Amino acid sequence: MRLIDFDRSTGDLTPQLRLYVEGPPNRPICDLRVRDGQLDLIPGTGRPLTLDQFRARTQQVKPTASLFLAGPPPQRLYGYRLIPQCLLLG
Repeated sequence: MRLIDFDRSTGDLTPQLRLYVEGPPNRPICDLRVRDGQLDLIPGTGRPLTLDQFRARTQQVKPTASLFLAGPPPQRLYGYRLIPQCLLLG
């Protein structure tokens, strides 16, 4: 999934939704990193980013950047699922 696709598809959603990576267990996305035309979403143990915080931090990122889950190896993200109070990316 590209950043522009994510932004367009989430444009009408509540800005306070929290971002998580889907999986057992769901992990919060706590930070972002831009490198080589891709946007790495970095899971952590802290408070997850909100959709609003994500948008603010990606304003200067190229809209064609692909979304990846950071880690060895990086995993491409293809979509998300909306559940109460959060978005699960996967």
